[in-house]
Amino acid sequence: MKTKTKILVSILSILGFFIFSSLLCCYFLFFHHYKGSNPVNEWSAADEFNIESIKTIEKDKNKDFVILNLADVQMCDLEDLFHASTIHSEISYLVEQTKPDLITLTGDQTWSNENLISLRLLISWLDGYKIPYAPVFGNHDYGNRKNSAVASQNYCCDLYERGRYSLFSRGPSNLGTLGNYVVNIVEDGKIFKTLYMIDSGYEEKITDQQIEWLKWNAEGIKKANNNATSEGMCFMHKPLPEYAQAYNDYLSGDVEAIGEVFVSYSLAGSLQNGFFEAAKEWGVKDIVCGHQHGNNFTLLYQDVRLTFALKTGELGGYYYDGQTNLNGATYFVLGEQTQVKNIFVSPTQFHIKDSEFNPN
Repeated sequence: MKTKTKILVSILSILGFFIFSSLLCCYFLFFHHYKGSNPVNEWSAADEFNIESIKTIEKDKNKDFVILNLADVQMCDLEDLFHASTIHSEISYLVEQTKPDLITLTGDQTWSNENLISLRLLISWLDGYKIPYAPVFGNHDYGNRKNSAVASQNYCCDLYERGRYSLFSRGPSNLGTLGNYVVNIVEDGKIFKTLYMIDSGYEEKITDQQIEWLKWNAEGIKKANNNATSEGMCFMHKPLPEYAQAYNDYLSGDVEAIGEVFVSYSLAGSLQNGFFEAAKEWGVKDIVCGHQHGNNFTLLYQDVRLTFALKTGELGGYYYDGQTNLNGATYFVLGEQTQVKNIFVSPTQFHIKDSEFNPN
């Protein structure tokens, strides 16, 4: 009897330990909030600009420079981990087909409060390609509401900054948001292109501080570039109001489209605050966003290419109505001129199931 009692106690102890360990793991993976580091790095327009503080990528002068943009990958720890191999296969296919020199991600890499495992996994994939990558935040990267995600924005910044091939920087802490930074593409010692990575993720509009910070960087880069304005590209999550105006002008025949135009959802995004005018004034020729999965186009508006990037992957819902499939990626070929191209992935290519249209 004593032996049976000991066996029963042992079984119950092991079972109790297993349940306790499982609950503890679930807590730290899905419920505990990781705040991350919170360094104070305040920026002022009176600060002295230092070109050495900006990260650079070298461009081979004998070949074009290719940027592959991944938009709205939207992974979630609880719902999507069993589908991770599908999205990994698609991203690997896109990388293989385009052979990029840089990968940009225009926000919503994750889509829910449970984002810790997903983001770590995505960063490990990106590091595995051994290609520099530059992400910005989207509205869902914050969680179901602002700062509700398991991995806070500060903790996400920590993870991105630890990435071996990551160019990400959390940037100044007083711009109203984090994840604003600049990358220069350099060819033969000269600045070939400047990339402004902007967090338009959760807020209703880009802040005035972000606009002044962009101007300050552009002016400093111009002085460091023998007083020549560097042609710029902006990558952000939400579209600017000018996207809607450009589309209306396109419908009336006043704006040129580069490639096909797909608009299946509202063009509403960030509110008007003068960002477009400031960016245009300081040499920005391309603005790239994601956010609305049923829209995809490049419109030449006031000499600036406004691009709705193609959504990458099945997770979070992509647009497919049986004929039009908006799944894949948009990429940019930078040479003497900039080419904007799409690479489409069919719904059956990686066993992707048809999904109902989920624009956000």
